[in-house]
This record gives sequence, C-alpha cells and structure tokens, in this order.
Amino acid sequence: MSLKLGDVVRARVSGNELTVKKKLGEGTQGVAYLVEAPDGQEVVKWYFRTQATADQREAIERLVNRGKPRGGGGERFVWPKDIVTSSGDTATFGYLMPVIDTSRFVELNAIQAKRHPQPNIPELCRISYNIADSFSDLHLSGYCYRDISLGNLLFDPRTGEVLICDNDNVGIDRQSESAILGTPEFMAPEVIRGEETPSTITDQHSLAVLLFNLWMWHHPFHGIKEYQIRSWDIPAKTKIYGTEPVFIFDPEDASNRLPDEPGYITALKRWKICPPSLKKAFTTSFTRGLREPGSRVTEGNWKAIFSSLHDNRLKCGGCGAINLWSEGIHMMQCWNCDEGIAIPMRIVINNGMTRSALLVDEGRNVFVRHVRPTEEQRSKEPIGEIVRNPNDPSMLGLRNLTELPWIVSFGDDVQKEVPPGRSAPLNRSMQLNLGSGASASIEH
Repeated sequence: MSLKLGDVVRARVSGNELTVKKKLGEGTQGVAYLVEAPDGQEVVKWYFRTQATADQREAIERLVNRGKPRGGGGERFVWPKDIVTSSGDTATFGYLMPVIDTSRFVELNAIQAKRHPQPNIPELCRISYNIADSFSDLHLSGYCYRDISLGNLLFDPRTGEVLICDNDNVGIDRQSESAILGTPEFMAPEVIRGEETPSTITDQHSLAVLLFNLWMWHHPFHGIKEYQIRSWDIPAKTKIYGTEPVFIFDPEDASNRLPDEPGYITALKRWKICPPSLKKAFTTSFTRGLREPGSRVTEGNWKAIFSSLHDNRLKCGGCGAINLWSEGIHMMQCWNCDEGIAIPMRIVINNGMTRSALLVDEGRNVFVRHVRPTEEQRSKEPIGEIVRNPNDPSMLGLRNLTELPWIVSFGDDVQKEVPPGRSAPLNRSMQLNLGSGASASIEH
C-alpha cells in the first residue's frame, strides 16, 4: 500500500510521529515522501510490499544501528536514520532520511540536458576526489555499496560537494546478502556472469565506470559493439557488460572503437583532452582490471590522481581556460583555443612512500598529504605556501607554515634554517628538508 497525504507514520527508535506532506518520486523498490517531523521536514522511503521483506528490514536496521561510515567521506552519504512503520499497514515499512536540497545538488543527466551549468575543471576534480574519498571511508568501515550508479550520485557543480543517496542496499562486505546486485551498466563483469557477489572489489569497477561517465559523458564499453545491437535486452547487456566487455579506448584491442556517429563525438573529444594520468587509470580499470579484479584502481589511487590534477591546474594566457597538467607532459596546448602553454618549474616532494610534483605558482600550497600521506585527518592542512619575494618580484619562495624550522641547502654543504613564517627561495639547486622524512627539490 502506498501512503496518502495526511497519513501518519511512526519512527521506531525516536517514537516520533511523521505526517506525510508530499510524494517526491517513485523507484523500483518504493516511493519517497516528504514528511513533517517534530523538528522539521524529512524524507521517508516507503517500500512496495513485494520489496518489504524480512531481509530488507534487517538490512535497514543494521544500517541504522551501525551508523554511517566513519570519516569525513562518510558524511556525504544520505544515510538511513530510523525504521518507519504504519499502524494502518503492518505488511510493509520504510526508513527515514534527511531532506536533500535538489535546487543545489543535481544529477549528471541534468547537467547534460543543460538544465544546470557544467562544473568547471577544478570543481570536477573536487567532485571526483570527494566520490573516491566517500567510497574509501565506506569500505574502510566494513561496508560495500553494491549499487554504485549515476542515479545515486548528486553534486553541487559550483562547489564540488557531493551527496550519495539510496543507501538502503549497502551491506557488510562479504557477509550480508542482498537481492540487489547492482545496475547492469555499472556492475562488475564477474557479477553479471554470476561468478561473484557484490563486494568492495566489485565496487571498485563500478566506481571506475562512474568516474568515466563523469569525465567522458559516456560509458567505457559503448562502442561499435553496442551500436550494432538492435534489441537492448538482458542478453545484449550481459554481452556488453559481462561476457564480452571491451574498452572503447583499449590500446591493444580495437574491436570496440567508437562508431563515426554524432552521438559518440563528445566522448572522443573529451578523451583527447583527458590528462595522461587519468587516461592511464581508466585504461588500467577497463583492460587489466576486467581480467584481474585484484589489480583494479583503488579509491586511494583515485584520490591521489584527482588531488594532483587539482593541484596542477594551469590557466591559458590566451583564453583563460583551465588546463590540467600531470607528470610526463612536457608541452601543453590549451584544450579550448590550442594556444601553447608554458609549463613552469615544479616542486618535487619525496616522502619515502610517494613522489608528488607541484607546479610553482604564486598562492599554491604544499599540504600535509604531500609530506605525510597516511595522515588522513590533516591531509588538507597547508604546510607551505608559494609566495613572491617582496624585494624581488621575479623571485618565488616557499613559506614555512609549520611550527618547526625547515633545513635548506643550495648545491653546497652549507645548510640554513627556514624558521616558521619565513621562506626558502625556489631555484634549481634547492634541496629542502621538510621534516617527517620528506624532502623537496626543483625540476624544470
């Protein structure tokens, strides 16, 4: 039974009565309603009777009791808050969740339909980082999502903030079962073939498909093989996504290239301007990652890629468009106007675990994550800022924003302290000890 306007349902844990105010939408599992609670408006997802199984209720109760994933990424999940029941219909139930500001948070299809502006490149990097960060915290908390798809992702194109919805199919990794295996377009091939059930490893494939859609506005397997199919039924989807998946940009297998048709032009154009580091990650995901699930790009890898791309954005001097630099690029042309872009010198930071390259530009920061990559809580805290020398505007330096001195040398045995608040000049001979086993040097 669906609910009617004015019906009163009850939250199990809080005991609050909730009055149905408006129907918001309907999906395959149930109907979403806006309800009035004692402390404001919230949303109830009310299951159809066929979906209101004992297993589903147990799964929701588990999510309510365990709570959302730990960490900052966990806050982006619109998590079930309470079980909701009705005295008028004991055969079904629902769950309570917060209201989403849909005037601010939108789906990708609304962007593609030009109902909202596209995120610019820095915001697209933030959106992608935040998605990877959220699923990292989800998996580290022992959960697997099972149904990653574009329909469950909302983002603010102006700020890059992200919300992840429809979390009622989230389960305990490798433990709890679910009737939901995922959305075919995003499911890992081994799940479609019936060889595996959803897990954090299959989530990694779904995450890669999601990110590819965000950047290319296209599916990684929708090439000539998909184009030639006339009946888009279950056997067709099983073939394209499960038994014969081929990456449209596979460097060694050209059997599924994009057809020469208008509907495929956008993907080709966006791939051409995709930064090399991101191309490499997508290629790994949809070639080796299809055959060897254990070698898929991890959430941490994605976070590192998008952090680096966001750090290394360059503005075109001709048209002002933002371009993305990644290591290995020695010459750049603006994606928008084709004008050549000079690549500045780079600060290279080695911390014993990772190597980071950061383009030298006034106002740019070195962060804790560059120096101590395992320190998640303070990862976005700046430890250094690139500043201009007030006495010689042609010179740039790295200002120490920490509370401890740095040690710098310039190609000789003489070492000098860089106290907190002071700057080390940036030149090719600089060798800078940042503490915690991390060092910085200059490359050009």
